[in-house]
Amino acid sequence: MTEKNVKGSVPLYVALIFFSLIFIFPMYLAFVQALSAWNTTPGFVSVGFHLENFKYATTLIDFWNFTKNSVIICALSLISVVTSGIGGYAFARIVAPGRNALFMIVLSTMMLPGIITQIPQYILYHKYGLIDTFWPWVFGGIGGSAFFIFLYRQFFAAIPKELEEAARIDGCSIFRTYWNIFLPMSIPILATVSIMTFQGTWGDYLGPFMLLKQDHYPLATALSMISYKIEGNDKLILTSVSTAAAILLIVPVVVTFFLGQRYIVEGIVTTGVKG
Repeated sequence: MTEKNVKGSVPLYVALIFFSLIFIFPMYLAFVQALSAWNTTPGFVSVGFHLENFKYATTLIDFWNFTKNSVIICALSLISVVTSGIGGYAFARIVAPGRNALFMIVLSTMMLPGIITQIPQYILYHKYGLIDTFWPWVFGGIGGSAFFIFLYRQFFAAIPKELEEAARIDGCSIFRTYWNIFLPMSIPILATVSIMTFQGTWGDYLGPFMLLKQDHYPLATALSMISYKIEGNDKLILTSVSTAAAILLIVPVVVTFFLGQRYIVEGIVTTGVKG
């Protein structure tokens, strides 16, 4: 790299560092509060080093039961990774009358805010006795996601037709072509969709609040509804312990992002390549 290129990159790196600090600062304040004593006023520097706040975060409420519920809901939501892939493959590679019109209808559902469909969904699940069960996430996973179908469709459309034609000559059915040819090549988009599904489901608190009772709450909903309090004094909320619990909540999200960020970038980039 020449000296001219180095000098030209300096403003870019300065801007990156500046905006990184802006995003990191709230997280820093959260760690400061989580490590401070519960009876101190939060500041920019931690008052003490109270790691026991993280212990209290997992013991003062049924933390691990709520975490188990979160894992179950996330696992069920990952069904949409499979169903959306099948839908994306169909729209990309199967020629049928009205395919493009149907694809436009699927994409148009992305224009509807999720809050609009929550009440009709609640009424439907209540009618069939599915409230306070995990079945809504099973059916939601089977239905797939319009956005993920779009990502899969763009990815599969970029794969050369010669591979599909060779598989057909060898006698592969449509499903076998998808399973043996297209699916092994779609690791980047599979990882991207899986990570996005996990992160969106793990942090969702409103949907489970509407459909589940407290014993079945996932961790995000439980932390938004249940306060950490000292036994015998319901008016005193342990803010430091609540903050410590919030940090524990985001750990899986941060870990999955850093482990899969390479696949996310590769998966998003390849969906924009036309075949």
